[in-house]
Amino acid sequence: MTTYFRLILFSILVFFTGVFFGQTNTATPDNEDGIPKKVIETKLSEVITIPDSVAASELLKRAVNWVKLESTRYIKTGGSTTASKIECNITFFTKPKELNPEVDYSGKITMKVSIECKDSKYRYTVSQIRHTSKAGQTTGGSVDNVVPECGRMAMGENVWRKLKSEAIKDANLVVSELKITMEKPATEATTEEW
Repeated sequence: MTTYFRLILFSILVFFTGVFFGQTNTATPDNEDGIPKKVIETKLSEVITIPDSVAASELLKRAVNWVKLESTRYIKTGGSTTASKIECNITFFTKPKELNPEVDYSGKITMKVSIECKDSKYRYTVSQIRHTSKAGQTTGGSVDNVVPECGRMAMGENVWRKLKSEAIKDANLVVSELKITMEKPATEATTEEW
């Protein structure tokens, strides 16, 4: 009888040990139900309608001219074109503006720009906005991160917030230059005279 009692007691002990130590709590203060929330990527996107009837091929030529147009503020690389869409990568170089910065986050801010063209309208999308430091120790990563990739110990919250706002400002600069170029006919594109 005592052997049978010990066997039952041991089985119950093993069962409850597995139950208590096998549970994980994924609930956080902002996510009480324990289900991970989908992170929404920061994107700048808009559909622009051209008042005159303009063919999609003409709008695509304008977009190609914009990709080929050099800028003094940023670098465009990796331009690729399909029948109605063009994509490229934009790189801004960044460094702290203070004389003795709290964090040296010198490096680059990159983003992907895609332009889809249809008759009399086009849609631009600026996405995948990221910061990468030159040294690699203070890389912020995606602007959607609440905490930078390098951690809060390497880059404080105020510095990360300032860097994210600079990245969004850079993306808006790209959009404004794109809109100006897309208003002009492809034949009026500025060519470099030498």
